[in-house]
Amino acid sequence: MQTGVPLNEAHTEASSREMQTGVPLNKAHDFQVRKLEVSDNSKGFVELLQQLTVCDAISDENFEARFQELRSLGDDHVICVIEDTTCGKIIATGSVFIEKKFVRNCGKAGHIEDVVVDRDYRGMQLGKKVLSFLTDHARSVGCYKVILDCSNENKAFYEKCGFKQKEIQMAKYFI
Repeated sequence: MQTGVPLNEAHTEASSREMQTGVPLNKAHDFQVRKLEVSDNSKGFVELLQQLTVCDAISDENFEARFQELRSLGDDHVICVIEDTTCGKIIATGSVFIEKKFVRNCGKAGHIEDVVVDRDYRGMQLGKKVLSFLTDHARSVGCYKVILDCSNENKAFYEKCGFKQKEIQMAKYFI
């Protein structure tokens, strides 16, 4: 999938949903799917991540430093965003990092992380667009698979996107 591809979508869902979210669903939205830019800090990127998990406020200086660090990794770490260009807000995101392995003839595996769609924009297929962008990237750099962890509540969504449950996730937190 190309970066910076505009997605024009008209939504005609019930007005009760519009009243709940404040997002007019009967007007055309201009959505742009692309890689993260440093200017996205001022477009609500961190606030969007706060809808997913613990994510404290980040200073502009720290945001730019982390952005440059990730950017230096090139295709080995890509963050996808979807911007609603009608209001200049980042409304969906996800990332993929590429693990270089010895198995599978020195193969590569993509790891998808931090997928979230703004609560006011859910139900518009934006999560699928983020996953498509990330999986297309992983495939384009030669990954033999792409994996992710998710909650039981999100399992059905990822299955609709072509993922299958395999094994069990384990975690050990240091903080």
